[in-house]
Amino acid sequence: MDEKSLLDIILDPDNTEPVTLYGEDGVVYSFDQIAVIPFEDGEEKLLFVILKPLDELDWAEDDEAIVFRVVESEDGSVSLHMEENEDLAMQVFQEYYRLLDEEGGE
Repeated sequence: MDEKSLLDIILDPDNTEPVTLYGEDGVVYSFDQIAVIPFEDGEEKLLFVILKPLDELDWAEDDEAIVFRVVESEDGSVSLHMEENEDLAMQVFQEYYRLLDEEGGE
C-alpha cells in the first residue's frame, strides 16, 4: 500500500489517524486534526489546517488548537508551517467558527 502524502492525509474527510509532524529538532509531534480552512487573504488563496496537540507541548496550553499554513514547495512537496501572524491566525479561527455556525444552521 502506498504511503499517503501529508496533503492527502489532511484533505481526507475520513481520516481519523493523528497528523504527525517533525520539528526542526527531529522531535515527533502528534496532532488531532480539527479542520481544514480555505482562506482568501486579498488576492491570495491560502489553505490552513487547525490542529490540536495530542502531546504536552511546552509552548502551547493543554487545550490550545494551533493554526498551520499549508505550504507547497517548488518541487511539489507539502509541509505545514505554524502561522506566526497572530492576526491572520485569528481570522482563520473566525472563519472556522463561521463555517461551524453555517453547518449547524442547515
